[in-house]
Amino acid sequence: MGVITRNARLAYRRALTFYALTATLGAVLVVLFNTYFLLYATDVLLIAPAAIGMLIAFARIYDGVSDIAIATWSDRLESRFGRRRPFILASAAFFALFAGMWLPPQVLGPTGVVVWVGIMLILFETGTTLRNVPIQSLGIETGQTPVRRSWFLTFMFLVALPSAIVGNLLMQYLIDSGDPRSTGEPVFLWLGLTMGVLTLVLGWRLKELPVDNRTVERNPWRMVREVLSVGYHRQLIAVQFAESIAFSTLVFSIGYMLTYVLDRPDQIATIAIVYMVVQTFSRLGWMRMIPRWGMKKIWLVGLYCWLALFTLIPFVLVGGYQVYLGLAVLAGIAGGAALVNYAMLGDVADYDARHSGRQRQGIYMTVYNLVTKIGGAVTVFILGWALTLTGFVPNEEQTTAVLVAIVLCSSAVPFAGVWLGIIMLKRYNFYEREGLSDGKRDFAEETGAGDVEAERLEPA
Repeated sequence: MGVITRNARLAYRRALTFYALTATLGAVLVVLFNTYFLLYATDVLLIAPAAIGMLIAFARIYDGVSDIAIATWSDRLESRFGRRRPFILASAAFFALFAGMWLPPQVLGPTGVVVWVGIMLILFETGTTLRNVPIQSLGIETGQTPVRRSWFLTFMFLVALPSAIVGNLLMQYLIDSGDPRSTGEPVFLWLGLTMGVLTLVLGWRLKELPVDNRTVERNPWRMVREVLSVGYHRQLIAVQFAESIAFSTLVFSIGYMLTYVLDRPDQIATIAIVYMVVQTFSRLGWMRMIPRWGMKKIWLVGLYCWLALFTLIPFVLVGGYQVYLGLAVLAGIAGGAALVNYAMLGDVADYDARHSGRQRQGIYMTVYNLVTKIGGAVTVFILGWALTLTGFVPNEEQTTAVLVAIVLCSSAVPFAGVWLGIIMLKRYNFYEREGLSDGKRDFAEETGAGDVEAERLEPA
């Protein structure tokens, strides 16, 4: 049976199934990398914070830029195996190398370890690009409504939640083991190899829709310039940059906050799990609010929640662990509201397709991911250098200067970014100017589009 079908529902279900099932294992990899790898690199591999900060920052930016090549290539690929599926299948080989960045050969000196880890980071990020950009592009192409597009990510989070909890418990087990490298070696190897096999097997079942409007030009940078010339798109990615700084700050600082500021390294997994559980289930609540509030208002409320969180971060110095736990709940609510940005991006891509006659969902996902990764790169770069310049010493009691640096990087820097994001989102008038609905039911009733809007409220 061929990969191309005109049954949008079938293609959507297959993409949803692939994303959800691979996420059950991928969530473990992502949790270990996002929440633990920076701390593991400084405290276990003994890489200087500034060095690993720069490596991760470079890898994130490389990943975002490489997205451009993968997205444009998959947008214009003509193959009997589909446009998106060949790249997803190729990602399996790169996931098999997951253990490499955790287990550099012990014969290497300090410089050799840094080089090795840098190469492994690039390979890992390449694998995530080959998987994520094509499958998320499929989600936009086959979803075709705000709720379906939002549900595409929300369902994935729901299915992946148990695995994400397992990933955090595994992280805590490694931290408490006393020898994370030796304890984690078989785990890292098994995770990478299994993820590779799972991606390969499930990837063959994917279906794609036929492309009626194919991009004419072959220069990817020209296509990037053209989608960036859409003013609505520029506004939207500016807000996404602020959101990425907020999320990345929480992810990269959690280990240092609990280990060195609050002296509760035994609670890192607890905080991470609380955040993910609240974020996942709050997404369901936010989805129910789309017909009442619309997507723009929901995202705006989420950004205000982030702003409140970063304002309150310094109070953990007084209130301790209990305050930080409460802020993890607030972070989950704030992060859950961001589910609408995927659908809002799809609306802009549809707007561009109507006016340009070209389907460029892959390029839009590329720029979206690039901005997200640049936000994460900025965060980890600042945190790494702040720790190094203030005299951070791994596995030791830190000076007041180091503790202040950790708190400021966890509050002041993201506060400024989120505030700018709020200003940009308030000015975002795409739906008003173009006479389009951002998911609100009252718009459908006023315009007589009730049947269309009813379809939008169906997740699948």
